[in-house]
Amino acid sequence: MNRSVEIKVSPIHGKGVFATRDIEEGEIVAVSHVTLLHHNEELPELIATLEFPWNEEYYALCLSDVGSFFNHDKKFNTKVLHQDKESLTQTFCATRKITAGEELFIFYNDDFEEFVKA
Repeated sequence: MNRSVEIKVSPIHGKGVFATRDIEEGEIVAVSHVTLLHHNEELPELIATLEFPWNEEYYALCLSDVGSFFNHDKKFNTKVLHQDKESLTQTFCATRKITAGEELFIFYNDDFEEFVKA
């Protein structure tokens, strides 16, 4: 696990990813291994909310590091920088400077906003 972030209880929702030190804009904060889930699989809601788009046939679910613990915010400070289709990893980086103790957020997608309101 990357020592610049940790998983803690989030005041936003469940658990979240938090900076253990100041993180610079563009810095890689995590590289997570993924497993692929077919679009047609019926998944429990809890797992379905952790999926990342991968390609036309599959979604990705992070299995290591902090990848599946980022909470959503339209004012995100972290994003998926790269998806490595051969090694099945997903790399996250900071989109701005993040201070120690701050929660890291990603933007899931516009559909997620409607999903959580339902």
